[in-house]
Amino acid sequence: MTLDHQPAAVPPQRQTTAYLKKLFSQVGFTIDARRGQNFLVDLNLIDLLVRSAEIGPDDVVLEVGSGTGVVTERVAAAAARVVTAEIDSRLAQLARDRLIERDTVTLVEGDALAGKHRFAPGLLEAIDAARGAAPNGRLLLVANLPYCVATPVISNLLALPRPFDVAVVTVQREMAERMTATAGTGSYNALSVWVGAQCRGEIIRVLPPGVFWPRPKVESAIIRLDLEPDRRAAIGDLARFHGFVREVFCHRRKLLRGILLRMAGGKKTDTAHATVDRAYAALGLADNARAEDIAPDDFVRLVRAFDARE
Repeated sequence: MTLDHQPAAVPPQRQTTAYLKKLFSQVGFTIDARRGQNFLVDLNLIDLLVRSAEIGPDDVVLEVGSGTGVVTERVAAAAARVVTAEIDSRLAQLARDRLIERDTVTLVEGDALAGKHRFAPGLLEAIDAARGAAPNGRLLLVANLPYCVATPVISNLLALPRPFDVAVVTVQREMAERMTATAGTGSYNALSVWVGAQCRGEIIRVLPPGVFWPRPKVESAIIRLDLEPDRRAAIGDLARFHGFVREVFCHRRKLLRGILLRMAGGKKTDTAHATVDRAYAALGLADNARAEDIAPDDFVRLVRAFDARE
């Protein structure tokens, strides 16, 4: 729902550990670890997160995980419209109080996801409405993403007909390394291909646990992803590509030829061998190739060759 104008219970202040502890004590809020509630308490890094998105006055910003509204407040000062989602009703109220003067912000209370593979309809409707109000702007994802939803949020956005143009988010360092990994490296997996086939990625800053409260047990990172429309368009059927890549990486340590033969109908069928031989010839693959050796753009070519029919 759009923020309504009521007296602010909590005036905007700098988000520090001391501030959060005092605020949460006043309102009786306790951290819910299951929801990945780790608040960024380094003001310089909050500013770096927002600044790295290069928000323009016509842009629409999506934030997943409103928290107390500290990031929302900053992006709203630069963007045309902001849609922010918060699953915790207690935090949603704190964010409303902080954002009382921001009439360009729509806060959607509830889970951003309606399942592992799709967004909540209400959130999608809010995004569409914001885009309708700012038709000339880009869609930017700018958020301190809860670890537990970071992968499905980014993956599902990239599956939409109109995905984000730029994403600048804090995620677990391991995930950031996967999203920017290149073929042949230890971090390279299906997520690397799905993101890498559509986006140019960069890790902006690695974040130690101490810049969050409560402290997570792992390092985090600020990552920027820039959608590359021409490369995304070359994929064609996004759902088919995504499913193909995930199936191949279920057996990433096995030789690619055996995986593809099984996917094509089995090693005992001539049709399967013809299909795989054609794909190998199209890409010039070695017989000992594995999924982790194939770059994202080559995966696009592989799916096209695999699905081709003579």
